[in-house]
Amino acid sequence: MSEESRADSQPGAVPEPPADDAVRSDVGEGTPPASASEAAAARRGAGEEAPPAGTTGESITFDGMDIPIVRAGMPDLFLALRPPDAAPYIMAPREAQPQQIIDFFAAHGAALEGLRDDMLKRYRKSPGRKCRYQTGDVAYVLGRPFQLRVYPLAKSKGAMKQGARMRTTSKFSLDPDISLLTLYVVHPGNYDEGKLAFNGYAENVLLGNARKLAGDFAAILTPGRAAPPVRMRAMRGRWSSGEAGALWLSTDLIPYPPDCLVYTLWRELEKGSDLPEAERQAHLERILPGWREAARLLADRPEPYSLQ
Repeated sequence: MSEESRADSQPGAVPEPPADDAVRSDVGEGTPPASASEAAAARRGAGEEAPPAGTTGESITFDGMDIPIVRAGMPDLFLALRPPDAAPYIMAPREAQPQQIIDFFAAHGAALEGLRDDMLKRYRKSPGRKCRYQTGDVAYVLGRPFQLRVYPLAKSKGAMKQGARMRTTSKFSLDPDISLLTLYVVHPGNYDEGKLAFNGYAENVLLGNARKLAGDFAAILTPGRAAPPVRMRAMRGRWSSGEAGALWLSTDLIPYPPDCLVYTLWRELEKGSDLPEAERQAHLERILPGWREAARLLADRPEPYSLQ
């Protein structure tokens, strides 16, 4: 996806590093990444969910596990786990040097044991893949996976009153290096509270990106007119709509990759454009070369995005 249309998530704190001698690396240079279609076909053939495209044959060996490195055209370097077997992998930018990845894992690999315990316990308790917004679940924001931990929020009179009105008081903390999003809710086992707390974080990420993109796109599609305010809400059967002077995005967009957000915004804003269709399409091709794949994802609603 092009630099001008890339959507980003938010940074957070980091855990304590393990000893350097805990890591042995099998990282190599010069191995080309697999294509997205090849990786997806391999995953379908194996009947399992795997990290996004780009597995290169590089790996880091840690505690008896060979942890694959997945290269992608993105700026983030992070650890994540694949449900349901809690298999770890490392997402890395294509340009990241082997030593950079080794040093990163040395700083953050110690967190794996606790994260794996959480996920394995969750899937032993309930093997269903649908996200329940409980500890050990994985939920996506703009295509990036985050493992969840859900803790009780200290109750106060105000929190209890809000809970009684079906409005949850919640907080969250984020550790992007190990893809961990910790939610604090009044009732940790409650699906609605967990989802509302997660969406409280995710909507901020999406709206921050969407409002910037909408301004950029309005300058192209409707020069001289400001972009409408961008808001989010649950929708049934639609990704976006224009109502009462606002551009509304569906909360169902939250898990999908950034290109899907870009494509949805463009298609909604071009409804008010006076530019010829051919000119609008040329702009879309320039801004989002992968728009066909984004349209396909939105039409097919594939897993894992459809699981939350």
